[in-house]
Amino acid sequence: MPRGPIDIFLILLFMALLPLKANGAEKGHTETLLEGAKKEGRVVWYATMNITDAKKIIDAFEKKYPFVKVDLYRAGSQPLLNRIASEYRGSRYLADVAETNIFESHFLQKKGFFQPYHSPEAKFFPSQFKDANGFWVADYILYYIIAYNTRLIKSSEAPKSYQDLLHPRWKGNIGLKDDAVRWYGALLEYWGEEKGKVFMNHLAAQSPRLLGGSYGLISELIAAGEVPAGIVYAPTVESLRRFKGAPIDWEAGLDPVVTSVIALYMLAKSPHPSSAKLFIDFFLSKETQQFLVAMNRVPARLDIEPISPKLHPGRLKIAVIRPEMSEKFDHYSREFKETFSK
Repeated sequence: MPRGPIDIFLILLFMALLPLKANGAEKGHTETLLEGAKKEGRVVWYATMNITDAKKIIDAFEKKYPFVKVDLYRAGSQPLLNRIASEYRGSRYLADVAETNIFESHFLQKKGFFQPYHSPEAKFFPSQFKDANGFWVADYILYYIIAYNTRLIKSSEAPKSYQDLLHPRWKGNIGLKDDAVRWYGALLEYWGEEKGKVFMNHLAAQSPRLLGGSYGLISELIAAGEVPAGIVYAPTVESLRRFKGAPIDWEAGLDPVVTSVIALYMLAKSPHPSSAKLFIDFFLSKETQQFLVAMNRVPARLDIEPISPKLHPGRLKIAVIRPEMSEKFDHYSREFKETFSK
């Protein structure tokens, strides 16, 4: 049935009022958290972020909310999760917020150590960067890409796809971390087992150099010309290229860009729940996500421009390393060693 002028006016009015209603709801949400946080006065953050960067986040939060003190415990992802598990087994509920990789935290989530929290800031993050049930939202992401030395490799010959790595010129000239199991498993899940294993076997026939140490170290080896190309993290490559003038680069058309997600969780037995939610909202806010750019991290929030346009998640074909893949980690680890240690 055709709508009259009054009907159309009412519809337009309703649509215009929606943002106001949402803003009003968020304001009420924040005011409620502020009341609780002022009584609690504290939030305990278990972080994998390095201390220097974490301190910048803390200083900004405490400046905005001087009535809440942030206590920081910093560790690598697995030690951090082990600490949480140990505390919960002993009925010691100390932490409010955990920041760690969604892959490694999967088993703790299954055990009920985290609780869902639907932050109003989560709407600015795409579905692949947040849990559908509200258990986590990404604060930043890491891309696995193919980097190459620009002095040794012409732009026209740079690897722009995984198939390019199978060209004869790359035999013995590819750097691969000796435990790149997550990258391996993510590609098999994205392509399917059959297609994925065919590619991995062909890549293994190229005799890649299996390298120990960090992805940052492998990036430096590529920049130094010790290995012409390799699978590394994109933000590190951008940092070396932009700030140190290193002869290293990468092509953004890779399909897919395997992506590791670092996310924020609220602990199930959070002793300071209002402060925890306030801290998560602050961490996911536009102002804080912009801090991450200066830290050479890639924010997962879509309305933030990273340090290079090439890094924006909206411009890449992304395959997230899913938390559930951790249940097949041992399987993929054995396959990776069998494939690349022949």
